Amino acid sequence: MSRAEKNDTTRQRLLEIGITLFSRCGYHGTGIKEIVDLAEIPKGSFYNYFKSKEDFGIEIIRYHFEDFWQKWHQSFDNKASDSLHALENCFLTLLETHVDCSAKTFFVVALIAAEICETSETCRNTMSNIIDKMRSNLAVHIQKAQQDGFARIDIDAKDMAILFWDAWLGSIIRMKITKDLTPIRQCVTHFFGELFKA
Repeated sequence: MSRAEKNDTTRQRLLEIGITLFSRCGYHGTGIKEIVDLAEIPKGSFYNYFKSKEDFGIEIIRYHFEDFWQKWHQSFDNKASDSLHALENCFLTLLETHVDCSAKTFFVVALIAAEICETSETCRNTMSNIIDKMRSNLAVHIQKAQQDGFARIDIDAKDMAILFWDAWLGSIIRMKITKDLTPIRQCVTHFFGELFKA
């Protein structure tokens, strides 16, 4: 393994360990020492990969949202005749085949972001950009469903995308309470199977 490959592996391992520890103790309740001890690297080496703990937390957010979207695109059927139904199937498939990425990890990352955003303008800007990207991506598909006659046209596609993502985040909080995926499944099926239909 080359030095660059080893560095990439170590960096990814730190990100994965970070999400695990943050999920247990929260962002503010987790120290860098705990992270490097679990990764089995010297504390000073941590700063070869991340400028600070805040930078580390923001990189975790970026890393997992990128992973989410990669799996989302893999799950989307571009050849489906009903574009709105394709959206519903995409999210449901994602929940069934990538539970850790799509729901549980998404929830933890959302909480991490909420913690860091209280004190970090950089994190707020990062999350704002990520959410805008999510809404824009979904709005494109909803607009296609409107053009194809499958989705209602009395509400703008961008507004529908905002409404869905707000509900999605709320259902993730409910998932934490119920400890199962039912709230998220209901969110997906109600919006794409009922509320957004033409």
